[in-house]
Amino acid sequence: MTSENRPTIILLVEDEALVRMVASEILAEEGGYRIIEAVNADEALSILEARHDVRLVCTDVDMPGPLNGFALARIVDMRRPGIRVIVTSGYRRPDLGDLPKGMRFLPKPYPPSALIEMVRELLGPAERSRTAPPQNSSAPEHGSPVLPGGIKIDQLHTGVGNTGGLAQPLPEPEE
Repeated sequence: MTSENRPTIILLVEDEALVRMVASEILAEEGGYRIIEAVNADEALSILEARHDVRLVCTDVDMPGPLNGFALARIVDMRRPGIRVIVTSGYRRPDLGDLPKGMRFLPKPYPPSALIEMVRELLGPAERSRTAPPQNSSAPEHGSPVLPGGIKIDQLHTGVGNTGGLAQPLPEPEE
């Protein structure tokens, strides 16, 4: 496979497992991107030192460890200025100087389309053609059941935990 046919690689940095899982699925399934996951800024920096094919970092702000997402964005800008960065948070907004020029902030909760749109905007048109999800005739159509017939779900999960946190992306509104 040539580099022109490989999916664009995104490093997703999020300490909340459910939020990371949902964002990863959005980026991979709806965007056609290849996702590498990290749980904090230190792990993300180690990955970036080892890999030179990451094109975009999508990071939460508040994570365990000495560095938050704003600090990670500044370090990425200094060490690897060609990498684009999206910073997300449901609790904090960037102050003046928190984000280097050209980096973007996406407040949580966000609809999946907002994340995909921002990624495509930052990566530009050359990356869009490489990241279109593959057309697979055996893939289920929208609205098709994806669980085996013997599995029944009586109540849909809202994604809201017992503590009521809403840090995960929201579903697209019904039209």
